Amino acid sequence: MKFTNIKKGIAALTVGGLLFSCQDLTEIDKNPNSPEDVSSNYIMTYVLSNTGKTFFSLGRDGSKIGAAMQYMQAGTNEGAAVINQYAWTQESWNGYYEILRNNQLIYDKGIKENNRFFQAIALTMRSAVFGLLTDLYGDIPYTESLKASSGLFFPKYDEQAVVYKGIMTDLKQAVTLLNSLESKDAVNPTSDILYKGDGKKWRKLANSLRLRYALRLSDKRSEMSALGVNIQTEFTEASADAFTSNSDDASMAFVGASADNSAPGGPLNSPNPNFLLKPGQPFVNKLIALNDPRLQRWIQPVQRKWDTKVTKETTVTVKNSYGESYSVVYVPTTATNVDTSLYVGLPVGLAITQAVAYNKGNDATAYNNERNPYISFLHERYRKNTDTYVPMNIITYSEVEFILAEAALAGSFGATDAEGHYKKAIRASMDKAGVFTASYDYEKYYAQPLVSYASASNKLERIMEQKWLSSWFGIESWFDWRRTGFPALKAGDVAQFGKALPIRYMYPSPNQDPSYLTNYNSAVERLGSTNYIPSGQSKDHPYAKMWLIQGTSKPWN
Repeated sequence: MKFTNIKKGIAALTVGGLLFSCQDLTEIDKNPNSPEDVSSNYIMTYVLSNTGKTFFSLGRDGSKIGAAMQYMQAGTNEGAAVINQYAWTQESWNGYYEILRNNQLIYDKGIKENNRFFQAIALTMRSAVFGLLTDLYGDIPYTESLKASSGLFFPKYDEQAVVYKGIMTDLKQAVTLLNSLESKDAVNPTSDILYKGDGKKWRKLANSLRLRYALRLSDKRSEMSALGVNIQTEFTEASADAFTSNSDDASMAFVGASADNSAPGGPLNSPNPNFLLKPGQPFVNKLIALNDPRLQRWIQPVQRKWDTKVTKETTVTVKNSYGESYSVVYVPTTATNVDTSLYVGLPVGLAITQAVAYNKGNDATAYNNERNPYISFLHERYRKNTDTYVPMNIITYSEVEFILAEAALAGSFGATDAEGHYKKAIRASMDKAGVFTASYDYEKYYAQPLVSYASASNKLERIMEQKWLSSWFGIESWFDWRRTGFPALKAGDVAQFGKALPIRYMYPSPNQDPSYLTNYNSAVERLGSTNYIPSGQSKDHPYAKMWLIQGTSKPWN
């Protein structure tokens, strides 16, 4: 696969809408379409927006990770094999490398023009995207990638430790560059759709990513030390200047003006509203048990609610904490096998015949399979082109506080006050979800025995459970679960490879060129076999262990 080729007609040009004026045709030695003639500001907009969309799409409704973390389930046969059964197939990485190719242009031009700001932005985004790739797949093309112009079309797959070392090195260099910015090191604020040219916020982002990866590598400290990376030092340095509020979030909003800049679930991208995907029961039930106000931001009430207190069907107008009204039909029942909650999630891993009929009880009405009224729908905001509470997040302040809480609990990263960070993390997530636009008593929520840090018998599990809730439709919870085993999620009955959740993405279908196959096979051979890989199948499998979790009992043996 020639993922190092520079794409003809560079995509960044279309994003920037760059127009070239007429030129003297005698200047045939100048190519106005050559990438080196493109302003980095135009390319930066492309890199930032597409990185944001990539992170968003990996966790959104209908995604593999969203399903694995049981944020949602398929309520019909469409997509059920992947979502409910974890029958994951090979996944292309062309989009990631296209972002990286364009990002490399920013870095190279930053070097050529001695612009430290562009260099630092490119190093930070390079780390975010390469970090995402290795988190998903394991060993990846890294040191030899992006070199097609030099004739290197089939780069080797670097070992994961080498990739992580490069990420930590690049992020540290980015911080150094951002600490030495001068007035000449400028970017166009309108092109920087993330931070509007604010170098201090970019420095906080680089440091926050250092925290993410230092914690990710906490079980591999000795191996990283052998490569010259001191995880303890990296964490300590980064924590001194990382995110300190939600205003620091590496977060972008969908514009909602065209299909390219709108949320995937909105009418510009999805003409038919998506009702086949249902919120997952484990997630919904946990929010209900905690009386968590984020439930009403993310999930809608059922349209028909079983109720033991009514004697005939009664239509009730239900208003949530945010003033949103829903018409709900309360249906009388004496049955004990139906869910009488106002918010009902779909159990994990049901056979499709069961999923379609779930919670319908003795109601024989032939409802459209997608619109079973006895199961909640995702909130309507996930069927809009843009919404305040549906952003593209790369990393958030809430995540940083959860990282600091876990580090303080571990006691080996110099962080202290685990409970203080844990409490700030939850509050930051709630603030981002708009909980405090309504009158809400956070202290009362936090004091609950199932939320309070002090009342937890397993404090790591408590931290990771709340981080899972706060990561709704995000991807970090999957990486955390893979590393810690928390939250203790269970696969459903139809899981294809047994009672376990998948732990990696499969490589793209290998190019049959001998050079490519040699590199691919070497990477596959380094993966660790597990009992969930059927005999005779390749180790390029969703249940193979990458280096990051080899030698551990996590998330399962």
